[in-house]
Amino acid sequence: MQKQKYTTEEIRAGVKFLSNKNVSFEHDADEQRVSIYVDVGCRIWTSGDSIWSRGVVKGVKVSECGFAAEHSSEHYAEEDRAKLTEEDLYWSGGLTGYANYDGSGKDGTWYDGKDDESALINRNTSKESDGLIYTDDGFVKNLQKYFSDYCDFDTYLLEKYFDFSYSEQGMQQEESVNFDVDLDGDFWIKCEEEIVKFAVGEEAIA
Repeated sequence: MQKQKYTTEEIRAGVKFLSNKNVSFEHDADEQRVSIYVDVGCRIWTSGDSIWSRGVVKGVKVSECGFAAEHSSEHYAEEDRAKLTEEDLYWSGGLTGYANYDGSGKDGTWYDGKDDESALINRNTSKESDGLIYTDDGFVKNLQKYFSDYCDFDTYLLEKYFDFSYSEQGMQQEESVNFDVDLDGDFWIKCEEEIVKFAVGEEAIA
């Protein structure tokens, strides 16, 4: 995701999201990496339409989520960075997103069961398990709804700066759903700077 101009309204919305008690933000300037973490601690419902499950509709106990992006300049030698064009400079999330959940099957949560050991690379769930949450449309929509309802995430204003979707089947792990992440690090760094300004009493966006 490439850098762009941000409106005051968007920055305000971003500050509100990062200031929510369920949200934390990290910026590693040395590694040119930004991360957003969200505490969930409740059930996120599936809709039963995953092609990797057996029509299972359950309230999955999700503990937390994490999403990250790295700046493209990290892939170049320091002496070459001055030659980079605007098109070369962007934030890439890739397969860095996750939602950790209880896959024990207890109390009605998702049941991962034991994987079929005949699988060489990708997970091959057993007949006793619920299968994979992967590709379940309801799970992602309800996770996004949690962000809106409990984390002050304004989808209309912020979706273009932070979005996620399922990654690949082979990236799915036991008790963890993997996501492909689209994250504008420059935007979220700007929001964090506004929070710091407010904390130290400097003039920030009203």
